[in-house]
Amino acid sequence: MAGTEDQRAGANIYASLSSYVITASLGVIAAQAALATFVLDKREHLTWFYVWMISGIVASVVSIVLGGKGVAKIASGGFSGSWTLKPKGEFFNFQALFCLIGMGLLLVSLFSGTPKPEDSGTSQQIQRLSDSVQKLQREVDSLRAQNAQLSEELKSSKYLQAGSPKAKKSR
Repeated sequence: MAGTEDQRAGANIYASLSSYVITASLGVIAAQAALATFVLDKREHLTWFYVWMISGIVASVVSIVLGGKGVAKIASGGFSGSWTLKPKGEFFNFQALFCLIGMGLLLVSLFSGTPKPEDSGTSQQIQRLSDSVQKLQREVDSLRAQNAQLSEELKSSKYLQAGSPKAKKSR
């Protein structure tokens, strides 16, 4: 028969495992909050998302409560001097089950809702800006060509004036 110290060590292991599952449940709740931020921005028709997300949060909270109750049962028995590894009610099994259900519901909620269509106003504004840029580019190219033509005309008129007899007499 196991001694009191062995029973206490076994109970400590159960309580530690329960603590890890509680940490996992809290992680699921945090992931659901982060997921909600993304989904609310990028998706619509979210009725099922809310159903799955709230159910997942409830399952995670139930997991935490069951783990706490299991640890409390072990601790209360230990205070009276009778350490037990299996408190009545199988709280730890249900704790793990509800934690897994919470994780599953998190994954299901990820695929709920439909993607929002792109904002047509934004794409129309982008198209107008693109058209305006193209129009301005054509105008700049036209002005460059006119500038080059006027520059050539100015150069040729200076050469004509410099080579003309009137220009030579005036010097």
